[in-house]
Amino acid sequence: MAVYFLRCKHISRGKGSRATRAAAYRAGERIRDERTGEVYDHSDRRDVAYKEVVLPSDLTGQPDMAWTQDRSVLWNAAEHAGLRCNSRLAREWLMFLPPELTSEQRTRLARAFAAELADKYRCAVDVAIHTPRPGADPRNHHAHMLMTTREVTPDGLGRRTTLELGGKERHHLGVTHSTRDQYIAIRERWAQVTNEALQHAGLTVRVDHRSLQSQGINREPTPTVPEKVFYAERRLGAPSVAGDEIRQRYSERLEARSKGSDELTRVLTKQRAQLKEGAQQKRSPAQSQTRWGGLTREQRNEKRRERYQARRAAEKLDSVGEAKRREAKRLQWRQRMQRDPEAVTEARRQWRRAHAEEVNRKQREYRKAHAQELASKRREYRKTKSQQAQLPDRTQSADLKLPKPPRAVTAEESAKRWMAYRDKSGPGPTAEDSARNWLASRERQSLSDPTKPTKPPTHEQGRATDDDDADRKSRRPQRDHEYEP
Repeated sequence: MAVYFLRCKHISRGKGSRATRAAAYRAGERIRDERTGEVYDHSDRRDVAYKEVVLPSDLTGQPDMAWTQDRSVLWNAAEHAGLRCNSRLAREWLMFLPPELTSEQRTRLARAFAAELADKYRCAVDVAIHTPRPGADPRNHHAHMLMTTREVTPDGLGRRTTLELGGKERHHLGVTHSTRDQYIAIRERWAQVTNEALQHAGLTVRVDHRSLQSQGINREPTPTVPEKVFYAERRLGAPSVAGDEIRQRYSERLEARSKGSDELTRVLTKQRAQLKEGAQQKRSPAQSQTRWGGLTREQRNEKRRERYQARRAAEKLDSVGEAKRREAKRLQWRQRMQRDPEAVTEARRQWRRAHAEEVNRKQREYRKAHAQELASKRREYRKTKSQQAQLPDRTQSADLKLPKPPRAVTAEESAKRWMAYRDKSGPGPTAEDSARNWLASRERQSLSDPTKPTKPPTHEQGRATDDDDADRKSRRPQRDHEYEP
């Protein structure tokens, strides 16, 4: 009987997956990963009934798209397109094919669904149909569809498909449907194309993508045994502990369903709590931390600061790299200053005004934490200044030349100098001239500022005007009162 099964998963580099390895295993080929140099050879597989790389209908058969038909080229391009350490390299769809259909009908069904995915998301879909292996369930006909997470173009892989976009990117591009809505729509579409294939084959069986509860069927769903548990039990030929726990929980739910909905709700709540507790116990302390979305803004900022400090501590260990980073910062700052120095200065002023309290607090904390060091530096500075102020001793160095003491000037020399100055400068103003100059200066001051009180004349003002005094100073020889060497 046909059973509905459709599962989606990512081929993510963050989980250690490789798009080249996944394509080689599903298509049964030998592919070399050019990024890592590893070779994945699965060419000895005999259960691959059909394989093909399906493109959008408008690109199919074009000569420029021939590169997509080589799986090694296609999936190496996907590996190189993912630049981050946790990039999503591909998306895989795994679905069961009805065993009631013939091999040709199953191939037609899988290819039609792959063509719809390629046309809708403008990507390449690598289809591989597997037949049941010897010793396995003979009804296990299934298909693997490996989608590129980026659109295919004649020039290579382009932007990411709408199925891989985040909320902000969807909003900018005007995509109204979320990823969850698209996933549900794809599940529904697979049920529709499967039922159409069954109807064309003249069969009455149908599949439904909805849950039993949504269909109104009061029946316990068949439990799903993980692949690792299933293959381990088949290899050992005996049940495992994990498999026994799954079957025991299933039997408990069956018994609770027969007693009523209240008992079933109680059992389901208890089993979920037990599974959650067991998962937390198995996790390491680092994995059991609160998720990023559950943190407050303060907690996120604190974690950002911790990461920044750890990164800076690691960067400082590399002296060459640290010097290059500092030089790049200096160059960037110089360029900003050359473009608009006033804007940079004003931004710094605004920042200081806005963070004045924080800056002062940090300065107080720094002075308090480094009090002894700062005091020691101040003592050394004062000691150095005092040593420089003192005259050097002759005995310390024979090359040092001390300044000569000033020589006393005799009365005769002073008289000669005065006579020479008088002959050069001429006689000074008389008493009448000085009085007239003083009165004129006082009148000018009163006219310039009437409210300002007039100062009494001084001895210097009574002798000469400002112009005469300046003229005499210009003619007077400049003497330095410091010691001459």
